[in-house]
Amino acid sequence: MDYPIKPVPFTDVQFNDTFWQPRMETNRVATIPLALRKTKPAVTYLDAARHKNLNLKNAPKVKPHRFHTSDLYKVIEGAAYSLQTHRDAKLEKQLDDIIEIIQGAQTTDGYLYVAHILGINDGGMGKGRYDFVLHSHELYNIGHLYEAAAAYYQATGKRELLDVAIKSAKHINKVFFIGVEDRCPINQAPGHQEIEIGLVKLYRVTGNKLFLKMAKKFLDIRGVSLKFKGRDTMSGSYAQQHKPVIEQTEPVGHAVRAVYMYSAMADIAALTGEKSYIKAIDTIWENMVNKKMSLTGGLGAETGIEGFGNDYDLPNLEVYNETCAAIANMFLNHRMFLLHGDAKYLDVFERVLYNGFLAGVNVEGNRFFYTNPLEADGKYVFNHGKKERSEWFGCACCPVNIVRTMAQLPGYMYAHDNNNLYVCLYGQSKAIIPMPETKVEIEQATEYPWNGKIIITVNPEKKTKFSLRVRIPGWSQDQPVPG
Repeated sequence: MDYPIKPVPFTDVQFNDTFWQPRMETNRVATIPLALRKTKPAVTYLDAARHKNLNLKNAPKVKPHRFHTSDLYKVIEGAAYSLQTHRDAKLEKQLDDIIEIIQGAQTTDGYLYVAHILGINDGGMGKGRYDFVLHSHELYNIGHLYEAAAAYYQATGKRELLDVAIKSAKHINKVFFIGVEDRCPINQAPGHQEIEIGLVKLYRVTGNKLFLKMAKKFLDIRGVSLKFKGRDTMSGSYAQQHKPVIEQTEPVGHAVRAVYMYSAMADIAALTGEKSYIKAIDTIWENMVNKKMSLTGGLGAETGIEGFGNDYDLPNLEVYNETCAAIANMFLNHRMFLLHGDAKYLDVFERVLYNGFLAGVNVEGNRFFYTNPLEADGKYVFNHGKKERSEWFGCACCPVNIVRTMAQLPGYMYAHDNNNLYVCLYGQSKAIIPMPETKVEIEQATEYPWNGKIIITVNPEKKTKFSLRVRIPGWSQDQPVPG
């Protein structure tokens, strides 16, 4: 069981245009190296943990950040995608060296969170292991490691990082759902969703159903095992824990957390047939797209919680619209299309792709937007748009999210099922698609997005029969997105 519509892998699609191909090349030769340089502190954190685990001398002295390792893991994931289309021995060696440090940092029981391995804690990390799951980012970080591990294994066939991920996941299953020694299972959902998506990817690579079951368990206990009385970032709605996920009907709280969760619900619904998940995300999607999405496809109107506000409350100047939320919106809408086959989801995807996502990085690939308001007044505070992009951020989730998303963009162009070949997006490209009876080569000749003329050529290896599903963009019918 899986999505009824299958995306054509990014490795089987090649851009040969003047719009996306140069941007992907810039991501490969400029943004990925920049991101690896900027995430070196996270490597140092992990190296300090490695020194402690292995009783090595001259350990680096560090004060780890809660989630900087997640930024590093996203860069590894993006670099792994790049390696799948452009072999690069130097980059692969660089990643292998980092992975060796990650291996050494992991404890013998599978735990991997630098601060607590080093005995360091503060209010944002908790006093020890899983003491403050609500905001420590322990499970968020490790979820991104799982995605990186799956991608690197697929790129190189090397198991080292994958084995770290498997060991970690089995450890988390014991601690959260079984119990260790005389301790009861924690049975708590993470404050920042991500591990659910990572576990699904780990399942896809390994075939181990434990990881899929874990992902579903984390969703099913959300809004059930904990009750909240706080406000703002300590409220239940902030992290979508105000009610069980299948009872939620509109997007609330932190936008990135929310839409990562909806994406995980789509994945698990596709893989398990859980119809209650589909019903919930269908309802949430309608509210989000019709009432809580900016003109650019951006999500998250409220600065204080980096998240959703009231219906139709979408200011231009003070809107937050985090780049990560735009990327999450793309992730969700692509999954919704694979579930339902409706072009409206791709209309939203395309709107975000050219606006909310692409605005996040400059043409040179070395400066970035974190927030994307529709108006700027030049003040250097979060709730007022900056005039220019920044080289990097103390919280750098957005640049590294761009890295991994740009590297796999061709994978969103085409899809198929047994009887249909879908042209999802437009851009000069070529792909080989494995239809049931034969392989089919499809090619687009176009200057899109600058010109709407598109010539599609279809060449099957042998005579066969299928339907070619060509999306009529909403913008061509005076309705850029649904609603």
